[in-house]
Order: sequence, then structure tokens, then C-alpha cells
Amino acid sequence: MRYASIGNGRLLVNLDEFGRIVDFYFPYIGMENQTAGTPIRYSFWVDNKAILDTDLITSLSYLDDSNIIQIESKKDWLSISSFAFIDPDSPTYYLIMKILNNSGENKRIKIFFTHDFNIYSNPFGDTAFFDPYTSSIIHYKSKRYIGIKLLSAGTFDVEYNTTKGNPLDDIYDGKLDQNPIAHGNVQSSIGMEIKVNSSSSSKIYYVITAERNLDDLRKKLTKLNTAEIESDFVSTYMFWKSWVNKGSKERNSLNKLYNVSLFVIKNHMDINGSFIASSDFSFVNLYGDSYQYCWPRDCAYAAYALDISGYGELAVRHFNFIKDLVSPEGFLYHKYNPNKTLASSWHPWIYRGKGIYPIQEDETALEIWAIGSHYERYKDLDELSEIYKKFVKPGLHFIMDFMEDGLPKYSFDLWEERYGIHIYTVATVYGALTKGSILAEGMGDETLAEDSMEVAKTLKDEVKKRMVYNGRFVRRIDENGNKDLTIDASMYAPYFFGMFDPADEVVQNTMELIAQKLNVSNGIIRYENDYYQRRKQLPNPWIITTLWLAEYYIDTGKISEAEKLINWVINRATKSGLLPEQVDPETFESVSVIPLVWSHAEYIIALNKYESIKKKEYDKP
Repeated sequence: MRYASIGNGRLLVNLDEFGRIVDFYFPYIGMENQTAGTPIRYSFWVDNKAILDTDLITSLSYLDDSNIIQIESKKDWLSISSFAFIDPDSPTYYLIMKILNNSGENKRIKIFFTHDFNIYSNPFGDTAFFDPYTSSIIHYKSKRYIGIKLLSAGTFDVEYNTTKGNPLDDIYDGKLDQNPIAHGNVQSSIGMEIKVNSSSSSKIYYVITAERNLDDLRKKLTKLNTAEIESDFVSTYMFWKSWVNKGSKERNSLNKLYNVSLFVIKNHMDINGSFIASSDFSFVNLYGDSYQYCWPRDCAYAAYALDISGYGELAVRHFNFIKDLVSPEGFLYHKYNPNKTLASSWHPWIYRGKGIYPIQEDETALEIWAIGSHYERYKDLDELSEIYKKFVKPGLHFIMDFMEDGLPKYSFDLWEERYGIHIYTVATVYGALTKGSILAEGMGDETLAEDSMEVAKTLKDEVKKRMVYNGRFVRRIDENGNKDLTIDASMYAPYFFGMFDPADEVVQNTMELIAQKLNVSNGIIRYENDYYQRRKQLPNPWIITTLWLAEYYIDTGKISEAEKLINWVINRATKSGLLPEQVDPETFESVSVIPLVWSHAEYIIALNKYESIKKKEYDKP
């Protein structure tokens, strides 16, 4: 299980519940997992026996609201206190491991790390060798080079091995075989013996760094030393404390998760501005695909969450990524890779014998809404000029052209399961038209601004006529023109995107039905009888849908009801602070991927609403 995530836009590392590296994304965040989800193992050799990482009792947490992971492990007299972090500017992972001896006698302890890299996410054609000039192990293939080095404050010999066999087999005699090179589906080990006196401690430093060529990698490995690593730890800590203080709030149980959420979103953002939905690679082995893609919808929520937290420059970086993806028609496709190429999809290009766009229109609309919301907050016309010309303007034209009888034409829904005219999509289109109109006016496009508002008004009128049943919204108009009466949490959207006031009777009726019909174990499921990832009699509650209801309660003054839902979400996070997509309705264990960026973005959105209301109450005379 993924338990902590750290990154810098060039490298993303996930740690599991034992503090082991389980995912290592380089050079794109999400596109190539150089471990393919196989943990990097560590073990100890002491008193003529091996202690494996799984033998230890381990806990992980983010250190003092920084993007550094503190790992505490223990077995009998052996205690290990570690800090894992990534250099803010370099694709370099550091682990400072402090080994404490509480046995009452002096010990000589060996530590081993074993690696099964699958470069380019596949095991074929790799090479691993021990480099005597840098005293490190290097794995490589084509333009991917990964170096591993082990250091300590003293002068200790480094042991190594490269093999096509199981590298763990080599540790049970306490001595590595020293095979200098292997190729194919290769693994490696590196080890060091240190002396730890009774009631004392010693440190080792474990480093993995990556580059696109051998010379640059070896230069970096040559310069590594313990003093520099200690200095990097301090400067990295100070950097992240300054970074998070820009958007963080007072320390309490609500804001601890808020700060972790900021880190999760930042860590899942590539240097080029892409966000991936999740870095959890475990799905690949189950389904042959993953969440490691840029969904414009998820990205729009992530960018909006950063915007309202004060990180507008990061949102703009994302918008610059999006502007280069727009199709000639003005829409965004289903999802993308972090290198700006089209990603895998299950949306057909033909439906009932007729050619269609394989899109969810809400994704195009949400990005325009997010960009317009950013402009409304920051008024940075210069930063948005190219983004407006390349994406927002053609996107608005597409949205207005992609209409029929006052409503958007048919497309796929946000859950990526149904075709039709969806209330969620309609609401996001309304949000795009109204927020995009504000930006168009700022850019001097008065005609486009006026047209956008006129279409938005017509849209709202048509919703009242055709997408309301028995005093509440309908989920969609289906392929046959019939109203889909299923209660769906996404029917919150007309209120959230400003089409209807939260006090509107239709909104109130809709939200009351969501609260009544979709409550499972005090969380909110996606829709009635949802079967996605379902393992029990009842559907799984989701984090984002639970927070949608919390946001509505906040905006309608039902603060105590909102607090119950927010605290429910907090209790679904791991102890380290990661939020899943959904949870088991009985055990509350994570189901599907963890972390999910959208869950963390939605938590930030909800908490900003909550604290804004609480501040108004506090400021009352």
C-alpha cells in the first residue's frame, strides 16, 4: 500500500507502509515507473541472522509539515529513525538512516539494500554494474541511468552484487557475492557494515539519483558526501516549510491533512505542468492500465485548489500545459500523458453507427472554468494571454457550437460510463461560459463575452424546463431522450458552478435526496447501486462525493453537518495523511488507488470554504 509520496516535478517517489520505495517516477511524473511497483528492499545482518524490512514495526509521517518523510522502525533492541526526502531541484532521493543500539552491548551491523529496477517500466535489456570510480551501483538502459550509493561518516567498505537471481538470497549469509555486472532482467544489492556501540547510534546515507546519460550521473555520484547530504536535508526542510507556509493554516487536526494535501498535489505535478490522477502503480498489475494520466477534469480541480490556496503560479504552469493539448475543434480529449501525447481511452469514436467525439465535454469546460476563476482572483492578463488565445477562446467557441436546442450535445459523463446530456456536464459548461466570459471581457473580446453569457442564460432556462423532475434535478437525458432519475452525487454541480443558488428549492431538494439516498456508513457513494470496485453488499463511499455534500452544507450554513463529513474524511486518511479514491463500507480500508489527487484537491476546496465561514463568524461584532 502506498503510504507516503514525495517529489519535485522531476522525480516522484512513493513509499509503502514499511518505508520502502515502491514507485520511482523519472523523468516524467507518472509516465515511467522505473521500479514497476516492485519495492526496494532493505535488511540488516546482525548476530549472524537477517532482519528483513517486513520484520520491523514501522510508522511513517510527514515531518513537521514539510515534504519530508519521517520513518520510525523497531524490532527488539534495534531502533531505526530515518528521514526520506528529494532534493527540490534535482532528481535525487536521500535516506538518512540513524540506527540505534539498545541491546546493552556493542554491535557490528550490516545493512543491505536490494533493487529490482525495470527501466522504462519493463525488465528487458537492463544492465546493472558496480562502478569502482564512484563506489556505486548503476542501472541503465538507453537514456535512463540510475545510480545508487551508500555512505557513512566513517571509512567503511561497500559490498555489492548484481544478479539475474533473487538478490535477497544473497543476504542470508551476511556477505554479498561481489558480482560486478549483469544484464537482462537484473537486480542488484549494495551493503555496508557499521559499528554501533551500546546505547549509541550510527548513521548511514542511502542515495538514488537519476540522469539521462552516464557522464552526468557519475559526476553527481562523485560529489556526494555525508556533509553535503546533511546540509541538503536542512535546506530542503527550510524550503518546504517556507513553501507550505504560503498556503497553510493554523496547525490543527483539519489543517494537518490540508498541508499534506498541498504536498500530494505538488508532488504529482510534473515540471511541465501536468498533474497525474494518482501515482499508485498497483492498478497496472490488476487491470493492465493505471491512473497515471492527466485527466483534464482532475487537473482542473487540482489547479483550482492550488489557486485558492495562494499558489497561482503553479496553476498557470498547468494552464500552459493544457493550452498545447487543445484539438483543432477546440476540445480536450479524454486524457493525456505527461509528455503531452494522447493517452489510452475507452471512449468510442462511433456510437449507434454514427461518428462522435470521444470526449467528456465537462473536461474542456472545467479547464476553462478553472482558468476563468484564476483570472477572477489574480487579474494576471499578461500571464494568461497565450493561454486565452490557444485554448480558452477556441474552447468557448467549441462549447457554444456543440449545442442543440439550448443544451450541450451528447457526450460521456464524468464517471466515464454513460452517454447522454448530463446535469454535471451542463453545469460545468455553464461555469465555463460565465467564468470564461469574464476573461474574454478582460482580453477585450466583448462580443465573445456577451455571446458566452447569452448562451449561459439560455442553458439555465433549458435546464429548468428539461432537466428537473418532481422538484429536483435529473442525472441526465439518456441516449433515447428519457430522463435518468437515478440519484447521483454529481447532481451537486448546478449549485457549485453557479448555475443555481444553493438556497434554490430545486438545489435543496436535490441535495436532500443525495444525503438520504447515497449515505453509506456516513460517507457518500457516487450514485445508487454503484458497482465500481464494489466488494461488499453496499457500494463504496467516495472521498470527493462526501466532500461535495460538505461543501453544500457549508454554503447553506449547516456547519455542524459539514464538520461531521469533513471529520469522516479525515478518519479515512492513512496515518501519514494520504486520501484514497474510495473506501470499503465496512472496514473503511482504502479501495482503488491511494493517493488520489482529486480527493486531496477536494479536501482543500472544502476546507477553504469551511474556514472562510468560520472566519466570518469570528469577525462578527
